[in-house]
Amino acid sequence: MSRFSLPLAAMLCGLTSANAIAALSAQQVKKVDEILNVAQWESEPGCSAGVFKQGELVYQSASGLADLTSGLPLDKDTRFYAASLSKQFTALGMMKLVEQGKLKLSDTVQQYFPEFPTYSQPVTISMLIHHTSGIRDALGLMRLAGVPNLSATNLQATLDLMMRQQATDFTPGTQYAYSNGGYLLLAGIIEQVSGLPFQDYMRDTILAPLGMHNSFFAAAPIPDGFTANGYLNHEGRFTLQNDFPAFSGSGGLITSLNDLAKYEYDIAKGHKVWNAATRKAMQTPATFNNGQVVREQHGLIYGGGVKFGYQKGREWMQHTGASSTFKSAYGRLLDSGYSFILLCNRSDGKPADKMHALADLLGNAASDRSDEDKRSHKNLPAPQPGDVPPAGEYYSKELDVVYKVTPISPESAEITMISTWPGHLEPGSTLHLNKDAEGLLRDGPYILEYNQGDKGFSMRRGNIHGIRFVPQ
Repeated sequence: MSRFSLPLAAMLCGLTSANAIAALSAQQVKKVDEILNVAQWESEPGCSAGVFKQGELVYQSASGLADLTSGLPLDKDTRFYAASLSKQFTALGMMKLVEQGKLKLSDTVQQYFPEFPTYSQPVTISMLIHHTSGIRDALGLMRLAGVPNLSATNLQATLDLMMRQQATDFTPGTQYAYSNGGYLLLAGIIEQVSGLPFQDYMRDTILAPLGMHNSFFAAAPIPDGFTANGYLNHEGRFTLQNDFPAFSGSGGLITSLNDLAKYEYDIAKGHKVWNAATRKAMQTPATFNNGQVVREQHGLIYGGGVKFGYQKGREWMQHTGASSTFKSAYGRLLDSGYSFILLCNRSDGKPADKMHALADLLGNAASDRSDEDKRSHKNLPAPQPGDVPPAGEYYSKELDVVYKVTPISPESAEITMISTWPGHLEPGSTLHLNKDAEGLLRDGPYILEYNQGDKGFSMRRGNIHGIRFVPQ
């Protein structure tokens, strides 16, 4: 475990300031260490964490191991898979194209992908950025298509699957639903407009100008050894699992605490990339077609890949990221100047909880301003109880996959996914569906909807619904 305070920390991160920022007191450091499990996780997977004040690093720790087999410790330059923390970078890359006049946020997906289906309302770039497009979640679609390990697929295959979707989860522009699919389309549009692979454009436009030379965006295949290993924690037993997607847009940023410190500094003081025009674009609230401001399920307003608003009386700009074993959080307290970055390589890292605990410790006293309206604008049709469909093979045109249904009893069935998408299993992935207390035929997040007399059935997973399967 390592820990620094200014001015040494600022120099290590390549940051300087005309006005010195006071380091944390010894008592504060002790409490921060406790919040971050610094002592408890020293010989386990753990987290790299930084606390910043007005863009300057005032606390840093790297507690835990990057690799349990070799005992390699985490440090400030250890690279992690940042998952959805990447979305703000994708939005940032898109905003740079807008600034250059190469596209408009009102442009439609079809302007860049003419083969993309036409839905009930046009899908714009702005809708993709703000999760109001209704575009189905790409990662969920891949799993419905029988691909459990997304590290074996690529961006183009995932875009091809999205092109097959004949419907959206709701009328575009009328609801909010977080969608990785929308951000993969943004990556595809960036490639179309820039003429570069997404990872190259992002390196040249965002990462290199910020000096984030230890960071990159994933593209298949990812060489071994470029990141900390990720670990599942089951009752104190750690299992290696590095199955994050091998493509970028919705996620894909491979980065370190030291590099993200440079990003934080640019937002707060540097303004090489986060200039005035960029800041305005990134912080513009999402709106529905009727002009109403979008609030996601926690009451925050979604901007350009970041969320804004009040929680516990504090004003935040924040986003989190999560794969099965890599967890991350980045939050800026706009009222006190404190910021927090946490990167963890364990399934139970809980960086968001730790970030809010740090805010309670270091931030200004919470105001009496209540949290904003916490209504979710998702209004998906409720799943309906159904029966077990007859035995047979059923095909989905939208997924280009066959589900082989084997009834086990009137209350249960087994489905084998017969898939040809990159990363599919042989033999195929299997669902074990059983009726729950509400009469829904489900296996975890997967729900099958079938009623007697129907010639097929529908599948849903999370926000994705209405995926039709018909008998072969």
